[in-house]
Order: sequence, then C-alpha cells, then structure tokens
Amino acid sequence: MKQMFAALFVMAAVMATTVSVPATEQTTPKPIVVKDKVTVKATVEAIDKTNRTVTLKGPKGNLLTLTVDESVARFDAMKVGDTVTAEYYESVAYEVQKPGMAAGPDTITAGGGKISGAKPGGAAVETTVTTVTIVAIDLETPAVTIRTSDGAIQSFRVRKKKNLEGVKVGDRVQVTQTSALMVAVEAAQ
Repeated sequence: MKQMFAALFVMAAVMATTVSVPATEQTTPKPIVVKDKVTVKATVEAIDKTNRTVTLKGPKGNLLTLTVDESVARFDAMKVGDTVTAEYYESVAYEVQKPGMAAGPDTITAGGGKISGAKPGGAAVETTVTTVTIVAIDLETPAVTIRTSDGAIQSFRVRKKKNLEGVKVGDRVQVTQTSALMVAVEAAQ
C-alpha cells in the first residue's frame, strides 16, 4: 500500500512567451504550457528516531540524510528497507495579455494534507500567478528581459526562438506556475 510523506523542492527556470499572431488579429494567442515530471526512488537505509532523521540510498548508491519535520505523522512506522518514491510535477503556462487588459494581483495558493494509513503520508500543491512586462527581447540568443510586478528585472533564455514571434517590448505576460509533490512509502519486499 502506498502513502505519501516528506518534502522536496525543485524549480525549473524556463521562459517562453507566445506564438505568432498577425498584428491585425484581435484574438488572444493561446498560452504556452511547459510541463515536467521527475520520479526518483530510494531505499530507507537508516532511521534515527531520536533526531527524526532518515537516510535514503538513491538509484546510483548516493546517500542523503533528511530531517523529518514534527508535522509528519506516523514517522515511527517507517522501517529500514522501505522504498520511497518521490514524484515532483511542475507546469508553467505563459499567456500574453490583450492590450489594455488590467493585470490581476499576484497570487499564491497552496494546499496539502496527510494521508491515512500505516506509513507516514502527505501531499503538497502550490500555484503562483503573476504578471510580468517584457522590457527587452534578444532574438539572437534568444532571450527576454522582464520586469516583475514588484519592479525586479530578470532575464531568461527562451527555449524555442519561434515563441518570440509576434511578441514585443511592453507586452504583459501572465505566468501561472503549478508544482505538486507526492512521496509514496512502500513496505520492504
């Protein structure tokens, strides 16, 4: 039986913008969505219940010792030899806003919870929505420079040069990033 536990942080820095749309066309271009999923399996090699740490052995034999937060229930149910499968999913959508459209406020929503069962469990999801303004475009590299809603300036390489077609300095882009983590613990076989 699978359950989820722990926490993991992976961020991908990607910047794409939008597909080409003729200047006379008044429709909003379709958003570009970049998705990625990473799955890693490890074996529980050691557990220190006093200090609430667990040592995991990865697929290449590397060892990683993690502190398990007090909020993780059923920590004592974990055993040496258990298999831990961590799945991390991230999706980033980029959508050029129509001219004159008011930018919404930046938002962050997060959720998570514990899973019932014999092993420790939990899951987490976070979604961030922000609007940025394109302040420079480098077609040769290709890259864009943006200004965030708090005024910070950042530059990003663009994976596909064709995504810069039809994009101009001054365009506002709504960026929606969703990340989810699931860590399943299975009893030793």
